[in-house]
Amino acid sequence: MLKSRFFSVITMVLLLCSLRTQAEGEITPLGTASPETQSISLSTAEVADDALVIDGDKLELQLDRKMRATGNASISRGKQSITGDVIDYDVQNDELNVKGNATINMGNAKLTGPELHMRLSENIGEIKDASISMVEAAETKKNQPVTGSSEQFSKSLGNLQSPQIGGMSSYSIASDINQAKGSLGAESDLKSQLPRSSSRGDADAIIFEGQDKKRLKNARYTTCEVGVDDWYIKAKELELNDYTESGVAKNAYIEFKGVPLIYTPWISFSFNNQRKSGLLAPTYGTTSKSGFELSVPFYWNISPNMDATLATRVLSKRGVQLQGEFRYLEDTFSGIDNLEYLPSDNQNGLNRYYANLKHQHNLGNGWSAGYSLEKVSDDQYFSDLSTRIVTTSRVNLPQQFNLNYGDDTWSFNALAQKFQTLDNVSYPYERLPQMTLNGNKYFGDVNANLYTQLVAFDTNKNAPTTVTGTRFSFYPSISLPMNKSYGYITPKLGIHHTSYSLSNDPNNQSSAERTLPIVSVDSGLFFDRDFKFNDQGYSQTIEPRMYYVYIPYSKQSNIPIFDTSEYDLNFSSLFSENQFTGNDRINNANQLSLALTTRLIESDTGAQRLSASIGQRYYFADQKVGLPGAILRKNNSSDIIAGLSTNLQNHWDINAIWQYNTDDSRSVHTTLTSRYNPEPGKTLNLSYSYRRDGSGTASAAGLDQFDISAQWPLGKGWYGIGRANYSLRESQIIETLAGLEYDAGCWQTRTVIQRVSTATANANYALFFQLELGGLASIGANPLSTIKRNIPGYVNTGLIPDTYQQPYYE
Repeated sequence: MLKSRFFSVITMVLLLCSLRTQAEGEITPLGTASPETQSISLSTAEVADDALVIDGDKLELQLDRKMRATGNASISRGKQSITGDVIDYDVQNDELNVKGNATINMGNAKLTGPELHMRLSENIGEIKDASISMVEAAETKKNQPVTGSSEQFSKSLGNLQSPQIGGMSSYSIASDINQAKGSLGAESDLKSQLPRSSSRGDADAIIFEGQDKKRLKNARYTTCEVGVDDWYIKAKELELNDYTESGVAKNAYIEFKGVPLIYTPWISFSFNNQRKSGLLAPTYGTTSKSGFELSVPFYWNISPNMDATLATRVLSKRGVQLQGEFRYLEDTFSGIDNLEYLPSDNQNGLNRYYANLKHQHNLGNGWSAGYSLEKVSDDQYFSDLSTRIVTTSRVNLPQQFNLNYGDDTWSFNALAQKFQTLDNVSYPYERLPQMTLNGNKYFGDVNANLYTQLVAFDTNKNAPTTVTGTRFSFYPSISLPMNKSYGYITPKLGIHHTSYSLSNDPNNQSSAERTLPIVSVDSGLFFDRDFKFNDQGYSQTIEPRMYYVYIPYSKQSNIPIFDTSEYDLNFSSLFSENQFTGNDRINNANQLSLALTTRLIESDTGAQRLSASIGQRYYFADQKVGLPGAILRKNNSSDIIAGLSTNLQNHWDINAIWQYNTDDSRSVHTTLTSRYNPEPGKTLNLSYSYRRDGSGTASAAGLDQFDISAQWPLGKGWYGIGRANYSLRESQIIETLAGLEYDAGCWQTRTVIQRVSTATANANYALFFQLELGGLASIGANPLSTIKRNIPGYVNTGLIPDTYQQPYYE
């Protein structure tokens, strides 16, 4: 963006090109040098690294006061040099004059002009009609965090970062401030070479006003190649201060294809992407429910460990929304507070708000505490004001406090949790409070484990009257792991006790309890062999696993269901003691789980090319414990589950999970995902998900969806992007996205339209348009986070390496 990219890049060029030199030592009178003389060093007899050296086809020395170099003339010190047709240096007055093709070189940066006048010791001078160019050699992308940058601050806050809640113009510092620094500043997973970066600019004059100060007159800057003047960032006057690492631009604006787009009469900025208070570039877009949107954010750098973003979001159909985010990070605590407020919505007259407050505090000695509070003014807030399906589909907002402790043996968690329910149907139980204590310690070869939990379950005041109560769980166990290089076996014995104190119970009971022994044996073997295929060495493994569990039956139908559901059958639940989550149900078990896994690994690289697994559970007793209304199992084996994961050398990745019921010969659950990614910028994703309801008949509770997404070059710099998520069961589209991107080399543009189905209202539509100018400036609503979420493997066209770049119109 204008503030955070253009001026910092211009500044870096000038910092590199500044020649701060001063003549040292005494000058020996040599008279007029002969034509053969090619260099003079103003230093000691031996030329030191910081010596001032003058070179040229012809050198002249007038007494001890003036020197002149003519033809291929240069004056240099260390890695810095100035060249020109004629160089005059007045030693006594410390004045340097360069005439004809004056050039200042420093590494990959170069500054040129017809003449240069400078007093070296004071760094005062001027170069008129100056041109600036900088070329960065292509290198493997590996960003290092910038000290004091907003990006580093965001990473330090970790998982406290809040998701963007409003529309596409809603600001979260964790993402949007980093985007304000330009998409090219973000980290990329590309392992290949990035495009070669070049930039250029010019100014009517660059005035050096002292050791740390410079002023540019009528400056402009672009990343386009010479001869391509598609866009410029221009400033009438630009003042730079190297000491404070800050600058001020006056009458600055972006010009695209000769048309001014964004203007600011005055703006202050910092170098090297350092955080600094100021206005960020506005964003705009449109949605079907809120109309045209314009957001103008202001970033406030309060201190190195504290900042805030304030934004005004104008919605043509609703009014003006105020947004704010406050972040803080100390040695022992951190937090993020997000607030949004829309007074008197034009659509319904309501005052609408959203609040999300998060805080975590390290109390020392293993103790920590925190809170996470989230609330909206009304049930339709997300569906009206957000375009993200992960947000619009939310119906329960948590409001909780937590207290934690942990050391090498013990871990403790206390939680008080309530919810705001938006659909007036899905009321979860509130935990007021929940306390969990876990312990794990080895005594020789024996492992001792303890799990205890106390929970008080209550209901929302708006929820229908139902059973509430307190549950206490106590589960001590011991195990004896025996491990060898070829396999392992782990016997385990435990006692699980649960007791309840109940209110409003339909069975009119005030208490209930259950105590059960649990015995299990887990074991596995490892086999491997080496072989060759097409001259490529591979290692194949075969890994059988066997898991036995015994739990006697205990009647539990009188125990209410607070937080318990049945696990889906997968390779994790296949080897678990209890097939129910929570502690309200413990299955009776006399069962054996068997599984076989094989892997194919390249011997040279260690890359796993294929992994396949199959497993099934065998029952020696009928199921007697289940959830209310569930049909109990009568067969002697579970469904068969199988999994496949491939990473093929033809750029296809395929993953599949399949669950098959042998009794009725029907699939229960199928997930198939595949990706074709031959090169950056070419990605095709295909996936299919099927799940039938628990009774084994297709119903609305099941799932039958097809998903396709892609990014693909269309030629001449154009790329197409799209995604469609379609439900075959409901015969309707859940989410769609379609767009076009154009890469002109030094600028990119993308237009995206999105349709999102919501959980609490009708579908919402959003339109994104963004113009990205060489990673230095971004105009419009940024759709990149939306695109990346919808299209796995997507690569910003500006980050595609030169080798794979599509040709574009010149």
